Amino acid sequence: MTQPVAIPRRADLDWIRVVAFGLLILFHVSLAYAPWDWHVHSTHTFHWLAAATAATGPWRLTLLFLVSGAALRFMSRRHTAGEVLRARMARLLPPLIFGVLVLVPPQSWLEALDKGGTTQGLIAWWLHQFSPAGLANGVPLNHLWFVEYIVVYSLVVVALMARPTWIAAMERWFERWLTGWRMLVLPILFFILARQLVFPWFGQTNQLIGDWYNHLTSLGAFLFGFAVAGRDAIWKTFEAQRRRALVLFLISTPLLMALTVSPDHLAFFGWPKHILHGLEQWSAIAAILGYGSVYLRNTDGPALRYLTDAVFPCYLVHQTLLVVAVYWIKPRDWPAGLEAAFLVAVTFGGSLLVYEIVRRTGPMRPLWGLKRYPRIWTPPVKPDTKPAKAT
Repeated sequence: MTQPVAIPRRADLDWIRVVAFGLLILFHVSLAYAPWDWHVHSTHTFHWLAAATAATGPWRLTLLFLVSGAALRFMSRRHTAGEVLRARMARLLPPLIFGVLVLVPPQSWLEALDKGGTTQGLIAWWLHQFSPAGLANGVPLNHLWFVEYIVVYSLVVVALMARPTWIAAMERWFERWLTGWRMLVLPILFFILARQLVFPWFGQTNQLIGDWYNHLTSLGAFLFGFAVAGRDAIWKTFEAQRRRALVLFLISTPLLMALTVSPDHLAFFGWPKHILHGLEQWSAIAAILGYGSVYLRNTDGPALRYLTDAVFPCYLVHQTLLVVAVYWIKPRDWPAGLEAAFLVAVTFGGSLLVYEIVRRTGPMRPLWGLKRYPRIWTPPVKPDTKPAKAT
């Protein structure tokens, strides 16, 4: 079997992952005020959030799946498919199981209390959720559906690693076809057609079985990230097309925001909205990857390593902290601005506090997606370029 190719780690993709997860947390905070149902809703509702979420909704998760695929490629360098499988499951399965058993139940319990679905205490609710009758309705995942999908998509990649010629062919195909203007046009067409032809039939459920539109776009982005992580020609094209991508994003985003709240948003069989959705979805991703590659590729350091390690534990715990905070603050009837600032501070600050605690406890680290022993950042050694003195 051909040995995996060594690919240097990319600081730009680490920064993008950190910022994208930060945006995801802010998005979840906004759901407490959005004009639709969420786990626990504030007493304040802002209808303009329906339009505002369209600014990041089409591309935020797709970008995260793409970067997650690239991260898997970096992690898998110099390792066989079997080694990657063991390492990936050791990283993802303990947090997924721990999250389902410990982190998600308080969210579901508080939601049921808030909506009048139960008067039970947390322990009784937990026992009901994981009883045969409760499990008959499915395992509650809430925000951990993303981790479940990453587990399944990682299994797909591990299967592909057993066929290195398939991966090489996929890489060559992307490098051949995604050149010049085609880097923008072809993926945009893919996302438009997926939205127009698949989404109306299946929607996006975040439930593994039958979530075909989500798998088409998210697994596609994951495999794309894995395939192009080490293809420098692809990244040069992203860099060359970054300004055009930014212009497309700046044009499509306000149009999509306006159409989202229009009563005629599905006119002409939904084509206008789905075209704008696909335009924004890929133009945002292409612009972020292009500008990131130009300006962030060589910005590694202790701050980035700290945030990179903190991202996964913060993601695991953030929604539980947020739901608890919304439930606690809701009856206090604070002004909306003060309440929102409190929720943002509690969610980010509390998540980082949890990370600070668990990263110092070796036995707990694997439950939060961390290696048992912390990674210590060491600065790169620069070669001595001074000319040797004559003797």
